[in-house]
Amino acid sequence: MTQRKIPHKRNIPAWPVVLLSILFVTGLVGISGYYIYNTYLANNRWKPLLQKQLKELVLKTSDSLYHIEYSDFDLNMASGNATLYNFKLVPDTGIYNKLVALKKAPDNLFILSVKKMSIKNVGARKAYQEKILNINNISIENPGLTIINKRYAFNDTVKVGEPKTPYQIIKKIFRQLRIDSVSLKDISLNYINKNNAVTKQTALKHLDINISDIVIDSLSVNDPDRFYYTKGIDVTVHDYQIATPDSLYRARVKKIYFSTSQRKIILDKVTLLPRYNRVDFYKQTGEAGDIYTLKFKRVAINNIDLQRFFRDQKLYAGTMDITSPDVQIYANNAFKGKKNSKIGKDPQQALQKVALDMRLKRLNIKNADINYSETDATTGATGQILFKQTNGYVLNVTNDAAAKRINPYMTAHINTRFMDAAPLQVNFKFNLRAKDGAFNYSGELGKFDGTVLDKLVKPLAMVHVVSADIEKLTFNINASNYSGKGSVEFYYKNLNIHLLKKVEGKTELQKQGLISMLANNLIIENNNPNKKGVFRAGPVDLKREPDLSFFSFLYKGLLDGLKPSVGYNKKTETKVNTTIMKVSTLVDKFNKFKEDRKQKREERKKEHQAKRDSIKQSKVNKEN
Repeated sequence: MTQRKIPHKRNIPAWPVVLLSILFVTGLVGISGYYIYNTYLANNRWKPLLQKQLKELVLKTSDSLYHIEYSDFDLNMASGNATLYNFKLVPDTGIYNKLVALKKAPDNLFILSVKKMSIKNVGARKAYQEKILNINNISIENPGLTIINKRYAFNDTVKVGEPKTPYQIIKKIFRQLRIDSVSLKDISLNYINKNNAVTKQTALKHLDINISDIVIDSLSVNDPDRFYYTKGIDVTVHDYQIATPDSLYRARVKKIYFSTSQRKIILDKVTLLPRYNRVDFYKQTGEAGDIYTLKFKRVAINNIDLQRFFRDQKLYAGTMDITSPDVQIYANNAFKGKKNSKIGKDPQQALQKVALDMRLKRLNIKNADINYSETDATTGATGQILFKQTNGYVLNVTNDAAAKRINPYMTAHINTRFMDAAPLQVNFKFNLRAKDGAFNYSGELGKFDGTVLDKLVKPLAMVHVVSADIEKLTFNINASNYSGKGSVEFYYKNLNIHLLKKVEGKTELQKQGLISMLANNLIIENNNPNKKGVFRAGPVDLKREPDLSFFSFLYKGLLDGLKPSVGYNKKTETKVNTTIMKVSTLVDKFNKFKEDRKQKREERKKEHQAKRDSIKQSKVNKEN
């Protein structure tokens, strides 16, 4: 990945500009205190002069791009408290268009409205005497902000000089501007993106911002402990929701919290829910596929590299903690619609397509429940794989080209309870640079009662597990978008199964008694190792069908190794099929024999009845 060119004109990201714009407005109010004090000493007719001074100052500092409007402004000289009502910061579109023609227009245009702004303890006297403006607190209620973003190539390629810093704007009036705290309550934010053929809008409501210890002077811009002149900025978004681009899902977050001082983002009560029921979902897509239902109690991203995030728009962070996720994945193989290829859509490959460049050193999963269910095309029944009390971590979660050159592997280490019956350890190793989606999965499953497998194998494989004492299962499989190869080692005792079949007109699967008896006595091995101590390995060599999803492929790879482990290898499979055909032929012949015999009995019965009826009729005729 080539390094991005640093533009000659530094384009500060949109949201810090928003905050600085609001601070700029509050600074104007503080500056007004200076003029008020100066004018107040001369006479008490300060309001008309103040309005003129403020408007001229805004025009001057914005190169006439913006002007301000407000309905009233009150300042109590004794307390130093000030209130501004119905304030508006409005851009001049005519000036903006001229700047575009001159290749000097900024990428972002702002429209700001504030219903009420309260400022406490403005040090007007000190501002006048020492040119130091101190403000204890600024509270802004119900601000509405619109950001219009249109990126211009000349801002990246034309040398137009560095923009003025906030200190350069105020230094002719003040040596220092200090504000202890700023609180913005219930912000409405509207982001308009005009960079594509179709204009897109994103709206945020119920947004709160708290800013602490703002200092603007000759030194604060270079203070490493400050972030855009502040000690900290806390942003809270309440009840955020958005539809996915395909309109199939709706994402909701109860609360989003971002702190620059703590360098973290916290999302509370996150959900991703389908907008349709299962039947209507497939009708909407017109194709078979997975349906996801995701719920997370909390997601926290810690130790964010703020400079890289805002300068390069890359999310580099230390850890992400996902707490109490509830993940449900459903697939319907019985759906008759189009089946699209899943090649290139495995989780590690989907990560590479995320628009935001990112690298997380570690992702922690805490107390997750995962439910994968699949409806079979033949049986019409739904099988389930459950993973309860899942904990683990993933290392090097990234789609950033530079990070992948250093380390191209993402690894995952998971501990869970398989079917809530046995401990399972699984390790993944994904090659993030492999074009074929190469990865490895390995692990070990502990001791459990094998009858719990009925939830999976009965609906999907038409096998009923009568008994099975599972001792241990280990596996190691190298996989990709196209195949899976490896081995399974399956240790068990007392395996006994019934083979089932689907009978038309009946809801429940029916037992194949004779064939099941033959399978258990002649084919299926009851123990592994057997009584002689011979162990049967389970080689895996599975071709992956293009429409097979990632999760379905994982368990089908294991099933491919389980077959030879229980004695059902390719040689035995041929034998089974031959035996079943022979048995089926014998059964068909026997059934035909019974049917023919029954038919003959019916025919003889009819003949006897006809004779009896004839004799009876003859007697009646003689009597008459």
